[in-house]
Amino acid sequence: MKAAVRLLLAVLVLGVLPGAARAQDLARLFPEEADIYASAPGLQRLPLPPAVLVACTSDLADLRLFDRDGREVPYLVDPGVPSGLQRRERVTVDARVADLTREEIPRENGKSLTREVYRIALPDGPPAGGGWTLAVAATQPRFVRGIEVRGIAADGSEVVLVPRASLVRLGQKLVDRDRVPLPRFDGPEIVLIIAGEEGFFLEPLLRFESDRKLAPAASSEVPLHVLGQRSERGRTVLEVERPPALVAARLRLASATTAFDRTVVVSDVAADGTTRRIGTGRVVRAPLPDDAAAGEQLEVDIARARGETLRVEIEDGDSPPLAELRVALAFSQPALLFALPAAPGDAPAGVLRFGGRRAYAPRYDIATLFRDAAAVSAELLSDPGRLPLARLGPVRANPRFDPTPALAPLMRAGPPVEVDAWRWQRSVAVPDSPEGLVQLRLAPDDLAQALTSRADLRVVDAQGRQWPYVFAPALERASVALRADGPRTKEGTSTWRILLPFGSLVVDRLILHTGRPVLSRHYRLLTRDADGKERVLAEGTLAQELRRPGPLAVAFAPARVENLELEVDDGDDAPIEVARVETPVALPSLMIAAPRGAYTLLAGNPDAEQPQYEIERARDVVLDLRAVPATAGAGGENTQWTGTPGGTARQQRRLQQVAIWSAIVLAVVVLGVLTLRMVRRPE
Repeated sequence: MKAAVRLLLAVLVLGVLPGAARAQDLARLFPEEADIYASAPGLQRLPLPPAVLVACTSDLADLRLFDRDGREVPYLVDPGVPSGLQRRERVTVDARVADLTREEIPRENGKSLTREVYRIALPDGPPAGGGWTLAVAATQPRFVRGIEVRGIAADGSEVVLVPRASLVRLGQKLVDRDRVPLPRFDGPEIVLIIAGEEGFFLEPLLRFESDRKLAPAASSEVPLHVLGQRSERGRTVLEVERPPALVAARLRLASATTAFDRTVVVSDVAADGTTRRIGTGRVVRAPLPDDAAAGEQLEVDIARARGETLRVEIEDGDSPPLAELRVALAFSQPALLFALPAAPGDAPAGVLRFGGRRAYAPRYDIATLFRDAAAVSAELLSDPGRLPLARLGPVRANPRFDPTPALAPLMRAGPPVEVDAWRWQRSVAVPDSPEGLVQLRLAPDDLAQALTSRADLRVVDAQGRQWPYVFAPALERASVALRADGPRTKEGTSTWRILLPFGSLVVDRLILHTGRPVLSRHYRLLTRDADGKERVLAEGTLAQELRRPGPLAVAFAPARVENLELEVDDGDDAPIEVARVETPVALPSLMIAAPRGAYTLLAGNPDAEQPQYEIERARDVVLDLRAVPATAGAGGENTQWTGTPGGTARQQRRLQQVAIWSAIVLAVVVLGVLTLRMVRRPE
């Protein structure tokens, strides 16, 4: 173990990365920094405070350690454990049997007694947990044995350590027992006596075990900002800001509601809109008269989040939403393990620079050493109390930080487009952004005008030059109100025309609000093409609870439609009453690399092809940068639109082509007529 620790120390101390120029360039990537004060020379542990964790990416890729000379210093990361849990260290040593005797003792009024006596050497050194536990493993499926354990001192005298205990295996968890705790004993050996009446020797495998709790890691709690809250279908949905990096923790809810029992589901929402469940549990408050906090359980264990936000869903049922909801994160702080040369006096030994989301994740060779050296893992990472703690000074701005936007090389205008070829436009105001990235969330009418593939979306400046963007899938939905016209009834079937607010729309579900409960009626949802040919989108049964009728949801595969019809089989009943219809529309975003200025969003060109922007190759990096929201104006028909798909320029080219082909055809006709006359003329 000591050799492994010395090896790790040598790697950390001597592994200061060479190349001052490289380190200086690297230091320009981080907007914040803080001095590190080492409490002792050699290996150090530095717990990372929430101010550092919140500023970094989820994998701590944008965090670096530098010594006093500005050279990069490698480190290990101890990610910590969830709040409320405890790290434990278990040591297992196979028992070394020095002597063994077995005998069978016959008895007149019962079965013979089997007796096994094992003389066992104790492991060298005291156990880490304060005492050994003797574990007994046997191959017999069922047995009951009585045991006694004696200790043999250095002078040969014996002392009873465990006067009477039992070993049991009956296949019952509450009854079975295969471990015997031993009191502290300084002698070299113990004697284990096993006796039973079952007619066979137990012949066990023996080992010593020691288990102890390690010193707790530094813990912290940070409040999380609630970005949005909504109630839908008997549940409350919270959108919460991204938690600190590299944290597996407990989500803690606070509410002014005096009593509740709710199920909570926590999901991690990635930048591309995908979700991953990272925790589920119950939050309970059942105050008692003498102790208002006796019945509280307000925490949910969650795994490490990697996305930009958390989605917290609380099942309310018919109860009102929890009042004055607040969300916090309780966690044990991640820590860095490193070695810095000692600094004179109270001077800082190094500096920690972090944030910005511009750096790649470092690959230090000591990470391999950590994976291969199990002893180093157990002693240095699992036990926070084994290493001296370093201290982090106040966080300040990094004077070497280069504020040039990270996407500056990509913030260049592309070739101009024929603006008059696009039917729809919306003004867009792009503000200053530290990374050169702005987010433009598309509106429902933008999606209605765009192609289904969205290949015709363009962002152009006043000169018509296009600016690059990355398409980001939707993180939220907006409800679009539709209008129900009808019903028209015929032979027990009622038909409702669902009118769209735009010419066309990509939809995947309808939400029907009825005036009276619908218990069970067959329906068909269809659309018709320009020739009147129908296409069925969904078919099934409309059903609500009589006492608690809720909205009816009709889900189907996403489809672009210009019209919708809902056919309902009424039988001999009156037609249903459709009071209101809406559809939730996913709202994706364009992540645009552009400087401050006025731009225009274009849509509605059936001849447009999918743009090919270089920024798409850095999609993962772009989506990980912090974007500033753009301000979108009112959308409307493009005033320059010519009324033709191709626009004025393309229309002129087509007219020129038509004129050329007309001249060619006319010339062929004239030459044909002249040739015919020449053939008919007599010689």
